Amino acid sequence: MNCHERTIAALNRQQPDRVPLFSCTEEQNQIYEILGEKGSAVPLSLIQKGVTGALINLAAPLVNASGWFNREIEKFMAKKVEADIALGYDCSWLMYSAIFNVRDNRHATDIYGRLYDFVADPDGNLDTPMYREGLLTTPERWEAWSHPAPDRFHKALYRVFAGLQRRYGDRIYLMGSLLCGLWENAWQTMGLPGFAVALRRDPAFVRRMVHYYETLYLAAVHAVADAGLPGFVYSDDMGYKSGPQTSPRVLEEFFGPSLRRITDEAHRRGLKIIIHSCGNVSQLFDLFVAWGFDGVHSLEPTAGIDLADVKRRVGDQMCVFGNLDIAHVLSHGTREEVEEAVKYALRVAARDGGFIMAMTNSHNAVKVANTRWMIEFTHRYGTYPLALD
Repeated sequence: MNCHERTIAALNRQQPDRVPLFSCTEEQNQIYEILGEKGSAVPLSLIQKGVTGALINLAAPLVNASGWFNREIEKFMAKKVEADIALGYDCSWLMYSAIFNVRDNRHATDIYGRLYDFVADPDGNLDTPMYREGLLTTPERWEAWSHPAPDRFHKALYRVFAGLQRRYGDRIYLMGSLLCGLWENAWQTMGLPGFAVALRRDPAFVRRMVHYYETLYLAAVHAVADAGLPGFVYSDDMGYKSGPQTSPRVLEEFFGPSLRRITDEAHRRGLKIIIHSCGNVSQLFDLFVAWGFDGVHSLEPTAGIDLADVKRRVGDQMCVFGNLDIAHVLSHGTREEVEEAVKYALRVAARDGGFIMAMTNSHNAVKVANTRWMIEFTHRYGTYPLALD
């Protein structure tokens, strides 16, 4: 089988020739190490201190108008795919995140209404901005915000994804995505206190807000399908380490109808669509199935997710992705620890097919050597029929 056939078989909960490998890596230090390149990283100190920092404060509107920051993000996505191919992944998650505007030399905003801090990676270079707070703290502020138009969203995503599909689509199964799902967009742009108040006092506003974000997501689904990509990742972190961030009832009542329409439209356009959600979302697995997702990713072991339990509960209804630990095994673990983690995942989740090997998330502490071991051992032990202890 080639990478497409192998991935599709697993997504269909069938048994391919070998367990596929899915990449969610998006860290500069790892991508450029894999490619053996220095890269075009920008030291965080360069944009925050001295004359350059002062100039950025003054020239932020010009930086935004030029599109430089987002063009750099788009160029980096191509490097990410090249690194995934070089390592031997079967499928790659493309996170469209060219949505930022520079506010000053320490902060950025996004097109949804969030404020971010500029942060450094382990090498001191500018990393993906870190969410700080929402700027649309009341329904009135949200209504007054300049909402991105879905057709412009479609155009931007199509341009980027179509180019990546033309360049790399025959060598790796590409899954398009859009940074932040309906739940994250709803609460993060308002802030959790403001969103909680709106849920109680103005549920009609919350439904209107969620419906708008649905239109953006549907535009993204169509852009991915029009670009020729075969898959879509719906990314929406709904969990803390201890459990869901809100009740399953609230998620079903306010977000479920929109998510069903999104998965229905993805399937109508011929896409496979999976859900990524960090944290302990074990109480939400039945909803993920009911909403129509083909697979589930993250499944953090450090949040108490038991891969064997996930497979038992939903493995006959969704493809299971994961759940290689990034907190220790892939960041600090020995070769033997990586081998044992891979073998365990295969043993409890892969025997009947419907499983795709993946780390739980991207993190700048993950070591490239450990990632190579994960791939090596998946190739060694993940060929069907599985030969495990």
